[in-house]
Amino acid sequence: MKKRIFIIILIIIFVSGAVYLGMNWANIKDKNKKETEVTDAIKFKEEYEKLNDQVNPNNQKEYPKVSIPKDNVMTYLNVEEVLDILDKKTGVIYFGYPECPWCRNAVPVLLDAALNTGLARIYYYNANQIKNIKEVDDDGNIIETQKAKKGYQELLKALDSILEEYTLTDKDGNPVSTGEKRIYVPLVVFVKDGKIIAHHSATVDSQKDPYVKLNATQKEELYNIYVDNITKVTDSTCTDKC
Repeated sequence: MKKRIFIIILIIIFVSGAVYLGMNWANIKDKNKKETEVTDAIKFKEEYEKLNDQVNPNNQKEYPKVSIPKDNVMTYLNVEEVLDILDKKTGVIYFGYPECPWCRNAVPVLLDAALNTGLARIYYYNANQIKNIKEVDDDGNIIETQKAKKGYQELLKALDSILEEYTLTDKDGNPVSTGEKRIYVPLVVFVKDGKIIAHHSATVDSQKDPYVKLNATQKEELYNIYVDNITKVTDSTCTDKC
C-alpha cells in the first residue's frame, strides 16, 4: 500500500514538473520571439545607418552620416495605406529613401521635431520603389526605361496639388517636360481629415550640396518648419486656414 502511494506521489510530482517546465518554456519562447522581432523603428534605423561610411556609386561621394534613435516614431506604410490617409485620415507622411542625400539631412531634424512636439508617429513611404523612370534619347524622344508599379498613378493624383513637374534634360542641357508630375524627395506631407494642410520638400534653400551636412542655423530653420506644420496637424483647434 505504501509503495503504491509512493508511486502515485512520484507520478504527481513528474506531471506537475512537466506542466511547469512546459509553461515556462512557452514563456521563454514568447520572450525570445518578442526580443528578436524587428520593429519599424529598428528597421528604419538599420535601413538608413547601413549607408554610413558608404560611397554613392553614381558620383563616388560619401553618403551623409546619420544617427537614428532606436525608439524613433517612423511607421512603414504600403501605398494603399498612404492613399487612405490622404483620402480621409490625419497624419504626417514622409516620402524618401535612404540613398537620397537630401533625405539623410532631413530625417534627423524631422525626428527631433516629432519628439519635441509629442508626435506619436511619422508615416514612412519609399515611393522610389514603385515610380516610373523616363529618359530623353539622342533624338530627343522621351522613352520609359522603368514602368510604374501598381498604385503610383493613384499616388500622383492624390498629391497632384503639391507636386512639381517631372522634367528631364536632353543632350544639349535643355529641359524637356514629360507631361506628368513627380514626387521629389524628401517630401513631408501634413494631412488633417484627408486634407493636405501643409507640405515641405527638400531641406532649406541655403543648402546647395546635400553631401555637405546642414549647419546649426540651417538645422534650426528646417526644425522650425517641421514643428510649425506638425502643430497644424496635432492642434485640435486648427481651422481651414491652417
